[in-house]
Amino acid sequence: MKKILFPTDFSETANNAFLYALNLAENQNAELYVLHAFQYPMVSGGVDATILQNVYDTIELNNFENLKDHIPFLRKMAEDNGFSSIDLKFFIKEGMLSFVLPTFIEEEKVDFVVMGTTGNTGFDKVIFGSNTMNAIKHLKIPVLSVPNGYKYKGINNIGFTTIFQDKDRKALDYLTEIAYRYKAKVHCLHVSKDGNYDIPTLNHWKEYYKDEPVDFSIYTTEESVDAVLEFIKEEKIDLLTVVSRNKGFFEKLFSPSFTKKILSQNIVPLFVFHE
Repeated sequence: MKKILFPTDFSETANNAFLYALNLAENQNAELYVLHAFQYPMVSGGVDATILQNVYDTIELNNFENLKDHIPFLRKMAEDNGFSSIDLKFFIKEGMLSFVLPTFIEEEKVDFVVMGTTGNTGFDKVIFGSNTMNAIKHLKIPVLSVPNGYKYKGINNIGFTTIFQDKDRKALDYLTEIAYRYKAKVHCLHVSKDGNYDIPTLNHWKEYYKDEPVDFSIYTTEESVDAVLEFIKEEKIDLLTVVSRNKGFFEKLFSPSFTKKILSQNIVPLFVFHE
């Protein structure tokens, strides 16, 4: 059984993403792991050890109580939306989330992460802060980010940006599996700046996926961001999927220009795979 990890800070943004995580858990027949991480404050070394321990105990207790109080709310949200059969498991961990995530993922053998993002400040402002964004960049498993305010309407059209590398095939095969479960279609986008692209490889992919719910589009433009936005609109994309390839990938994808443009469109969840 697959395992989906859902980090939460109990915010409205996180609660909104929780519904998306529930839908995916049902589609994938997966367990949904709900994780809350908290940090102890930095305290001066001159503080009495007993007082310090009391402070830490209080913080830990408060975070535990917050999670305990939030569990019935999340369970009711699941039940009210028809997901009472989803296997929910709750965890609380001490530490910066950027450090907690990789360890938790490895220990629990998590398949992918679903998290919320604050739509009013752009994809680069993940609800848990910049440190977590740095961790997300380096996670080895797929990460699906759900913009704040996005309402789940089903998944009918999955967008996938590709440069026709063999490594992209793994992600595309994964998406094809999801598409079958949703009775959806995967639309592959390749952006060429000068109109030149590997035609033999494209034809090979078309032949390989001819019996799958997959089609291919070639956009010729120097503005890749504009091409992606046009692609989302034309194909009525519900979920955009990309493969992270290098250090500069996220900087470009989460740049202010991309954020400004995508916020003027209908924002869609972003599914990031890693090479």
